[in-house]
Amino acid sequence: MIAASPQARVYRLGGVVYGCDIRTGRRTGLGSGSLRPGSARVERVALAGIIVAYALTRSGVDTGSASVSVRRLSDGRELSSEPAITGLIPVEAYQSVDSLVVKRDASVAWIATVNSIIGRGSGTEVHSLARGRLALLDSGSAIVPTSLRLHDSKLTWRHGASTRSATLS
Repeated sequence: MIAASPQARVYRLGGVVYGCDIRTGRRTGLGSGSLRPGSARVERVALAGIIVAYALTRSGVDTGSASVSVRRLSDGRELSSEPAITGLIPVEAYQSVDSLVVKRDASVAWIATVNSIIGRGSGTEVHSLARGRLALLDSGSAIVPTSLRLHDSKLTWRHGASTRSATLS
């Protein structure tokens, strides 16, 4: 079991990650559970009721991109999909989603990093997507990638020695 709520489950079966609405029994494939060339690997999962947010990573020879998707498991419908990083992306770099949170209304927030494999730059960004509005909340190398927290509608994360916050609604 990767994630569970009273209404849904996310699990890995036969190399694929699935989300399942317990009430309807509907099973939706989210992506690969392992790293395979040309496939999208599920890296992070957050679940709120029947709403699942997850990070997908695609790898090439010397690059890796990441995106964040949100689905409603009752019908399998994708509600949103956004690139994990929106700022300047170095050449020959890998992206990752290090923290991810979601609300029952399908609002989502994440912290993503990008690192050049040849030492030509890196970056960390905090994003939110609510009511169709994508927002860059913070950026900088001092952001702690795993620090994102959600309490009701309040997001918090660490940037250096300080805690920053925003409302996710």
